[in-house]
Amino acid sequence: MPRVSVVVPVYNAEKYIGETLQSISGQTFGDFEVHVVDDCSTDGSAAIVQAFCATDNRFSYHRSPSNFGGPAGPRNIGIEKSSGQYVAFCDADDVWMAHKLETQLATAEVTDADIVSAVVRDFRDGEDREEVAAPLGAVPLSEISHARLLLKNWIALSSVVARRSTLEAAGPFNPARTHVAVEDFDMWLRITQNGGRAVRVGVPLVYYRKLPTSISASKMMMIRKALNMIGDDYARRKKGGLFKVLRPVHWVLYVATSAWMRAIRREL
Repeated sequence: MPRVSVVVPVYNAEKYIGETLQSISGQTFGDFEVHVVDDCSTDGSAAIVQAFCATDNRFSYHRSPSNFGGPAGPRNIGIEKSSGQYVAFCDADDVWMAHKLETQLATAEVTDADIVSAVVRDFRDGEDREEVAAPLGAVPLSEISHARLLLKNWIALSSVVARRSTLEAAGPFNPARTHVAVEDFDMWLRITQNGGRAVRVGVPLVYYRKLPTSISASKMMMIRKALNMIGDDYARRKKGGLFKVLRPVHWVLYVATSAWMRAIRREL
């Protein structure tokens, strides 16, 4: 049984999926399996993934029974098929740095965290990417509490390593949220609301590819959707009345935090 199961949903990503899989294959930590779940791609993604699987037996290809219209469904399939103690996620156009898993697993063991995420560095096609040196000794960590998540989603999905038991207790990614690109935020809010611990490694471990067609390309739209998720979180905790009173303040704080972070650096 591998220590880590990596889940990669893919849909029409033939231009990028090979580089993504190569970055996972080249990890300094090697005890993992990878489940690539194809959401019924109509391009050459399937052939690229299957050819890669033939060269590295840690990788396996799965095709969803029908198109889910977003990554939540394929992620759930990947989790069901996986067997590792930890589950890591990577989108089909993102790139991992070589020491990502090694750094995060060491962090998970030291902190006993349920979720370990990391700083994510943006890049665009054609830009040079410099591999950040592997951190020596203790890495800087920050606690991502439920209250802190309510001000900004600090947890980038392609950077996440989570305990399987924690994901199973939280339930699956909600496919109803996938069309508005907040199914991951919904998951982190549910886990931390129920006492799960999330920590964030304060060094870049993932390159996030910025594409004009990305679901999350419109920042203001994403902020509005995130705020709707926060409203749902308040409702789950029966704080609806309080949220209605504080909602204008919460809007301002959330927007200001997101704008400030984007202004000072191109990293999440």
